[in-house]
Amino acid sequence: MCKWAKIARSAYYKYFDPKRKPSKREERDKKIEAKIIEITKSNNSLFGTEKMTMAVNRQMSDEKPVYHKTVYRLMCINGIRSQKPRYQKLKFKHTTPEKTAENKLKRDFNASRPNEKWCTDITEVVAANLPKAYLCTVFDLYDRYPVGYAISKRNDTALVQAAYKQAVKAYPNAHPLFHSDRGFQFTRAPFQNQLEDQGMTQSMSRVGCCIDNGPMEGWQGIIKEMRVILHPQVASYDELNDSICKTIDYYINEDPQKRFNGLTAGEMRKEAMKGNIKNCPIAPNHRIEKYWQKIHEKKIREAKKSSADY
Repeated sequence: MCKWAKIARSAYYKYFDPKRKPSKREERDKKIEAKIIEITKSNNSLFGTEKMTMAVNRQMSDEKPVYHKTVYRLMCINGIRSQKPRYQKLKFKHTTPEKTAENKLKRDFNASRPNEKWCTDITEVVAANLPKAYLCTVFDLYDRYPVGYAISKRNDTALVQAAYKQAVKAYPNAHPLFHSDRGFQFTRAPFQNQLEDQGMTQSMSRVGCCIDNGPMEGWQGIIKEMRVILHPQVASYDELNDSICKTIDYYINEDPQKRFNGLTAGEMRKEAMKGNIKNCPIAPNHRIEKYWQKIHEKKIREAKKSSADY
């Protein structure tokens, strides 16, 4: 067996010697392994290698940094893998907007300070054999922090009002750019007048361009995935409602963000409120940049071809 594994027999017997003392690396691995198992049990295998590495480093901040390859190796040894739920596509009814606004955000999702740019949207949260819950969130682009949210059985104006009022109550002096899609709740004149009275500038996504509100859409997907993993069994609508609140609280306080160097959204918000504003721009997506470059080059070729035909 040693010959097949290409290891010395002396090394094999030394490793299994009961009198052998574990090396420093093995002792450290045991400590890291215990943290990984503890975190996995606490969140139902929510984290993959990247998030787990940040979470372990947060808990072992007094020691040397733990690298992702070490975490990956120990997760593989223990058979730990992150969960990934799947969803069916949701169907929506088309409505005619009452009053729309220009897309002033223009996919500039970076913000230099808190309460500079807010996004909002409504999403369905579904659990088996239970009524749907509708979650409306007001979301700060600076630190990906939910400044206000509300949950209801009805997708109506009252839901949006509840989330908006919670955000304004928390930050009464905020005058952000307020971006949403063209849902009827956001296009009604009374709501737009409220934004104007609060000193907010309204911005809306273009028709059929959900990427115009990309961070908000993505955050909703993350929260729904996290909820299914953290709270897989809910027996009533009240439990579903409670599981959404607990998931958002977990995201704020326990979910480390790579963009924020391992800090959570809540930690970024606390630092910013103390005046310690950090510049954490969104990393460029080179795949999308290459895609649009190809589209641009194709248009140039077609223009040259059409001019040559004439």
